Amino acid sequence: MAEKLLSTGDVARLCGCEVQTVSRWAAKNDVSYLGENKRKTYVFTEADYERFLKRPKPGKRAKVDN
Repeated sequence: MAEKLLSTGDVARLCGCEVQTVSRWAAKNDVSYLGENKRKTYVFTEADYERFLKRPKPGKRAKVDN
């Protein structure tokens, strides 16, 4: 059975984040792609998607319990 592949847009939609965030992460984390230069389309495997979900999220503010 073929492995399910996700595009950058699919991952962004599933995670509720921006496509640019997903693209930046993919470029730094060896995700496979099609095309060249600015026309790259990243192709996420299920393993890549799981790694993206577990990424550290800098810039998030700590929640304060009152």
